[in-house]
Amino acid sequence: MADIGAVETIRCLAHAVKRQLAIQLEVEALGLVPMQVRVMKIIHKRSPCTALDIASFMQRDKAQITRLISGLIDQGLIKKVPNPEDKRSQFLLLTQEGERIQASLSKISRRAEQSMTKGIAEEDIKAFYATTQKMLKNLEENQ
Repeated sequence: MADIGAVETIRCLAHAVKRQLAIQLEVEALGLVPMQVRVMKIIHKRSPCTALDIASFMQRDKAQITRLISGLIDQGLIKKVPNPEDKRSQFLLLTQEGERIQASLSKISRRAEQSMTKGIAEEDIKAFYATTQKMLKNLEENQ
């Protein structure tokens, strides 16, 4: 590969990861798009959370997240429950089927990560994580 800069390398890596996950989702016939997978993962890890919490975490507008959530509700993968502390908002939770799908998604993510890091020394992987975290922090500080 020609000598390309950090931005282009990271863009190519992100695109390859997204493409690999989309292929795996199709193979598993889950009927989800990568953004729905991210929403489910956030709900799983940060439960209870609201649509606004997800929009803030993903740095997306609330309307886009609302559409993703509606699709997941229609598929029976998440549900809304009243927020006892704020009657204007609702918490989002995975349904039993959503939990089952989330377990499949976790396996897909692990397989993709194993494939991506095959043949790379553990210390190189740790250095990569540390470096990318610093890059993210630098970019966030410049916003």
